[in-house]
Amino acid sequence: MMIKLDTSYSLGSIIEPNFLGISNDAEPDNVIVTLSKNMVTCFHMPSQNQVHCWSSSDKLSSGVIFDPLTNCYYGVFNYTRIGKWLRSSLMMKDMKKFNFTAKIIKLLTRLDYKGAVAVFENGHCECLKEAIGNRKKIRDAVINDGETIELAKLCIFRTKAICIIVSVDEKNIKTLRSVPLEDTFLPINLQISFKNKTDKLLGYCVRENSGSLTVLTFWSNGYLYSNELYAETNSNDFPGKQLTEITLVNSKKQVTLIQLSSDCIGLYGAEPKGDGAALVIYNFHYNMVVAVQHFKIYTNPPNLWCFGNHLLLVTGQNLAVIPFTCERNNLSLLMDNNLIKINDKYEETEWDSYAKQKCVDTISTSALSQSKLNEMIITDHINNKKDKSLIRLLIENNDISDTSLVEILSYCSLNVTKHSNLLLKLFAYPPLNKPSCLRRQLPFENMLTILNTLYSLMKEKLIEERLVDWMTLMIDCSFQQILLSNDPNVLELIIKIQKDINSKCDYVESVYNTKNTLRVIKSKNVNSKKRDGPVNNLYKIETINLY
Repeated sequence: MMIKLDTSYSLGSIIEPNFLGISNDAEPDNVIVTLSKNMVTCFHMPSQNQVHCWSSSDKLSSGVIFDPLTNCYYGVFNYTRIGKWLRSSLMMKDMKKFNFTAKIIKLLTRLDYKGAVAVFENGHCECLKEAIGNRKKIRDAVINDGETIELAKLCIFRTKAICIIVSVDEKNIKTLRSVPLEDTFLPINLQISFKNKTDKLLGYCVRENSGSLTVLTFWSNGYLYSNELYAETNSNDFPGKQLTEITLVNSKKQVTLIQLSSDCIGLYGAEPKGDGAALVIYNFHYNMVVAVQHFKIYTNPPNLWCFGNHLLLVTGQNLAVIPFTCERNNLSLLMDNNLIKINDKYEETEWDSYAKQKCVDTISTSALSQSKLNEMIITDHINNKKDKSLIRLLIENNDISDTSLVEILSYCSLNVTKHSNLLLKLFAYPPLNKPSCLRRQLPFENMLTILNTLYSLMKEKLIEERLVDWMTLMIDCSFQQILLSNDPNVLELIIKIQKDINSKCDYVESVYNTKNTLRVIKSKNVNSKKRDGPVNNLYKIETINLY
C-alpha cells in the first residue's frame, strides 16, 4: 500500500529525560503516554483530548501498557514490582501489586494479540499471566553477562507469538535474538555488524509480513539493507541484500526505523544539512522514497512510533502526531499531474500496423506516467469494444486510475450481461481512492444498474468483502439521489441488500459461535457448577422474537 502523510499537529509537551514511552490503549485511536516515573496520560489522537490520567507516588521504571486479556492496565515499578489497575480507577494507589525476585525491564502488548508479555533483565520473555503466577521461579538467561537490552518487540510470525530482543555489550556490539513464546521455532542469535567493520549502524527495525520476519538496517554509508530471519536458505553474509541509498537523512546521526504497512517503512533522522529533522517514507514495492516531511528541530534519540494510521514522534519538547492514509499501490500517485500538458487538438488519421507500433513505442518511452498510458489504452479498447483486452489489462496491471475504472464501469453498465466477465475482473479491484469521480462520470440510472448487478453477484457467494465494499461505495455516492428519487423499486432494492447482508453476517456469526462451542467441548473445558443432580453441558441457545 502507498502511504500519504497528512499535516502534523502537537499532542502535548514532554520532558525527554523523564519520558518512558508510548503504547496501545483499549481503543485503536487512543495511546497511553507515560510522561514520567509518576504520571501516565491517555490521549485520543484525532481529537487531541485527554481521556484518562493517573499519578502514583511509586516510581515507574518502564512504560504502562493495556492488557486486552484482563482488560486492565499494568506498569512496572522499580523493576521488581508489577502494578495492575482498572480503567475506572482514578488513582494508581488502588492498584494490585505483584512482587518479583527478578528484574523486569519492559511489558509488551499489541492490539492483534490477546495478552501481554514480560521481558526480564536477563532476556527471558514470558506471558504476563504466567509470569505473575510463577513470580519466584528462576528464569534462564537469554543474553550474556554484561549485555543490556536495547530493544524488545512482540511479533506475530506464522500466527505464533515471538519476541525479538536486541542487546548491546560493553564494546557496543549489538546482538539480535528471537525468543519464541511457544515451542514452534528455534531461537535465533544474530550479531548485527557490517562485514567490512568500518560502516556504523545508525538504525534498525524488524519488518513483519504474513510469512516472514526481516531485519532492516540503515548504515553510515547511506544504504538500507534487508536480512530475512527463518529463511529457507540461511546466509551468514549480514547485513544481507542492499535495497537502496537514502540521501534525505543525515548518515552521521542516529536514525529510527519503523514499519508502517506491509510495503512501507518510515525513517526519522536529522536532515543532511542544518538542525532540522526529516521523516522519510520508503516503499518496498517500488524500491523508492514516496513521501517526506520536514521538522525544525532534530531530537537525539529520534523517537518514532506507529499506532494504527497515526505516526507519533518527538520534535524538540513536543510530541507530534502525523495521520497517514494507506492507498492502493499506484505509481501515478507520485506524479504531479499538473506537469502533464494536455493537448486537446488532435487529427483523425488512418494507421497501418507499422505506424501504430511505432507510436506505441514512442508513447511508452515518453515522460507520461504509467497511469496516464493506461488511460489512453483503456479508452482505445472501450471505443473498439475489446473486452478481452480490457480483462487482460486489469489482470496484468495494478496501476489503473480511478478515472479509468469509472470509465470501464460506465461502459459495462450499458449491457451488464454482455460485459459480465469484465465486471467480475473490475470488482476484484479495491474501491476507488477518490469516489467523487464516480458521482461526476456515472449517471444515477447506470449506478442503479451496477448496484443490481453487485447484488446478484453477492447472492451467489457466501460472503465477499470486496463486493460489499463496492456496493457501499455505490450507495454512498448516490445517497442523496436515492432519497430524492422516491422510487419504490429503488427502496425495495436497498431493503433486499440490507436483509441479505444481515443474513450473511448472522450466518458467519453462528458459524463462529459453533466453532467456539466445538472447541470448548473438544478441550473439555466446560465450566460446571457443583449441583446435586446430573449436569448436561451440551446445550443450545436460541433467540426468540416475541414481538
